[in-house]
Amino acid sequence: MPHSWRLETVLLLLVLATALSIFARDTLLRETLIIEPGEDYSVRLYDDGRDGGSTEAVMLPDNQSGYQWQCDLKADYQYPYCGFEIRLVQGWDGLELSSFDKVELWLDYSGANKSIRIFLRNYDIRYSNPNDETSTKHNQIEFSADRKDQHYEFSFSDFFVANWWLLENDIPPNLSHPQFDNIISFDVQTGSEHKLGVHNFHLKKVKFVGQRIDTADWYLAIISIWSVLILGFLAYRIVVLSKEVRERQMREKELLAINKLLDFRSQELEVLSKTDHLTGAFNRQGIEGAIKSGLSEWRRDGKSLSVVMIDIDYFKAINDNHGHAVGDAVLAGISQLVQERIRSSDLFARWGGEEFVLVCRDTSMNYAAHIAEKLRRLIEECSFADIKGVTASFGVASLQGNADVDDLFKKADEALYRAKRKGRNRVEVSDND
Repeated sequence: MPHSWRLETVLLLLVLATALSIFARDTLLRETLIIEPGEDYSVRLYDDGRDGGSTEAVMLPDNQSGYQWQCDLKADYQYPYCGFEIRLVQGWDGLELSSFDKVELWLDYSGANKSIRIFLRNYDIRYSNPNDETSTKHNQIEFSADRKDQHYEFSFSDFFVANWWLLENDIPPNLSHPQFDNIISFDVQTGSEHKLGVHNFHLKKVKFVGQRIDTADWYLAIISIWSVLILGFLAYRIVVLSKEVRERQMREKELLAINKLLDFRSQELEVLSKTDHLTGAFNRQGIEGAIKSGLSEWRRDGKSLSVVMIDIDYFKAINDNHGHAVGDAVLAGISQLVQERIRSSDLFARWGGEEFVLVCRDTSMNYAAHIAEKLRRLIEECSFADIKGVTASFGVASLQGNADVDDLFKKADEALYRAKRKGRNRVEVSDND
């Protein structure tokens, strides 16, 4: 896949993700808290009995989903009432609902009152007493309970703090505003008309709806992500361009080294032909492409490049004792033997006189040495032009570290000469230093 096409694909996906983040913001950021039977909340009924009244409140069997209770308001207290509390937490460490903006409830009410009150009670050590439940701030809404669909929806901005609570607790003005940062309970209570008689309640569900992240923070996060991506892309492009410049310089240096090497080595070979006419092997010009390809693979993909220098032992004696025609036949026979045994990816060339070179792309020095040893045994075991006992010496080297082509062939030559000094008919590998 072309690099530019991949980049355009990633950019398109980022644009689509950004558009989704903007247009689907409400859905992505929406946060809900649902209260319904089956959840792990504790509930309780309370009435004016704690104030000296005689109102009776009882829970009813739950024949449907939700909480059902009944209150019988009586006149023994000036302001008779009853309420139902859902405790949202254990203890006084409440829920942070400041980021929520509305509350919905599904409530069925029948009774003499025209209105119902709901409270969100907030605990704050500045005004709340752990030993007094009523000291929690009573954030209140009173509404008409006449909806046929039994569904009510209120904004948090519609809540106000109950006046009786402010007066009873002597709350200063700076603490008299609605507060939702530590909500401990949700209450449903009879309305302020205090109508006597039976009141029936069926609370099916309560849902708080809010937003996880402020809209301004959401847009700031999108801008910040794009800024980081742009800076990252610019840094990436700088690194890529720098790498391309270095690779281009290295490639030019290597090409110059190859040309210098081939010019130096090609004094005794035909310049125009890629094939040695005597042996059928490549000549130096013929393996130029293999060396270039091997260098490119080594530089780009880290694939090894190894060369094996081969020199026929005592070849001058063969010429002197049997004649040059026999010597030529030995060269051709050894060349044919090697070409039939090497891999299709290896290139074999006559390097000059009785010297040959085997270029092994994507091959480590150890494996190249293994190939050389196999060829050494084959040559030793065969006869050429009815001459037995013909042997060859081998020098093996691989590109290492920051070495160039000159270093590669120099090390192969040194290994070959070491093989000759140690008695010939052997394989020597280059030192790695």
